[in-house]
Amino acid sequence: MLTKLLALLLLVATPQTDTFKKEMVPLQSSVDGLVASTGSQVLQRSRATFIEGYGVLISVEIAFEGSPGIFGTPKKPAEVRAIVSQRRKDIQEKLTAFVKQRVSTTDSIGSSDSLAIVIHVLNTTPTDIPNLPVQIVMSARKDSPQQVAFREF
Repeated sequence: MLTKLLALLLLVATPQTDTFKKEMVPLQSSVDGLVASTGSQVLQRSRATFIEGYGVLISVEIAFEGSPGIFGTPKKPAEVRAIVSQRRKDIQEKLTAFVKQRVSTTDSIGSSDSLAIVIHVLNTTPTDIPNLPVQIVMSARKDSPQQVAFREF
């Protein structure tokens, strides 16, 4: 009886998982492209995961401003703060719009499931920006795509 139940569950879960496998790479590429379009650096490419009962989670590691390197010219603290502030704003706007659009059009997300993007932030200029968040999370449910929750930690 237990074997039959497990086989039935695998058959039911397979179409959603197969659909996610097809959607995974385009989702990841889109997030990487949106982050890069703001001028921020993608340190670790995004990875999408399907979580049964939740939906899709996309994780990416970024730096708003890279370090100048050994031969680079360092920027003034005020300039770094202005650049990082603008990039944070741009990422929030672009990825919020992305979540709103994709949560309702991604087939592997069930009717009551969610889409979340977790951005891990590396602060390469801690002396210039000591209070930069280390993580930014945006999420929305498919049944209410216009309500995107935005949190910084």
